[in-house]
Amino acid sequence: MLVLLAPSFEGSDQGYRALARVTGLVPYDLRTRIKPGSWGLVRGIGDSGQAQELASKLIAEGFPAVLVERQVIHDPERRHVPVHALLLGEADFTLRLKDRVMKIPYGALTCIVEGEVQPGRAAGATAASTTSSGALRAVAPGMAELQVFRDTQGTNQVGYLAADLHFATVLWVARIDSRVFDFDTKSGSVSARLAGVTNTLAERAGVRVDRSVRASSLASFADQAPPMRANSWPPPSLRSRVDAVDQRFDTYSRLVGEAERVARRAI
Repeated sequence: MLVLLAPSFEGSDQGYRALARVTGLVPYDLRTRIKPGSWGLVRGIGDSGQAQELASKLIAEGFPAVLVERQVIHDPERRHVPVHALLLGEADFTLRLKDRVMKIPYGALTCIVEGEVQPGRAAGATAASTTSSGALRAVAPGMAELQVFRDTQGTNQVGYLAADLHFATVLWVARIDSRVFDFDTKSGSVSARLAGVTNTLAERAGVRVDRSVRASSLASFADQAPPMRANSWPPPSLRSRVDAVDQRFDTYSRLVGEAERVARRAI
């Protein structure tokens, strides 16, 4: 279980001292991982009972704490569905997807997570590159594996800007992919056009736009190398361009979406 602190944490000296008293962590460490305006990871705890106890203590002291299960990271139900166009109405907005059109009330939107997606970016890539050679084991891939690797290397995609729309009642995520989204205007940079869409939608729905993936400790957690779950080669994220994911942004987005959903239920 992950014990998270919401962006509404004020970040005062008194607040950090109180947070240190409840968590047992030193204020310096807390200042590096908990920042006002973004979701922060207080602690990851394997025992759900201990995690609930810490969260309850934080809430009792007035801290905006929520619990999120680690399984959210790998939940297949939280898939991304590309949005090709968006129409804003008075009480709802309309999403035009590849094969259908959906009308959604503003109240169903919980948050928007915006940032750069780099397909194929794997967690822990930086750390893995500095691993001692003594800890590595030689791998001898067969011809089929080599061909898959060559194919994926030849179709690597560059990064692109995107915004994930998270909802209260469904787990799938609507992704505004700047490469395929039909913006109303062609003027200005892609980042400015995307921000214009997300800011307007967020204002009408009364939700926040999260742009903290570069700075949040939750994003740093998402960027950690996952436990070994398979011995296949190459990594699943490199097997095809269609299936390639960005471990850092995609994971961060899922965690923030779930945290916002949990926080809304607690109100």
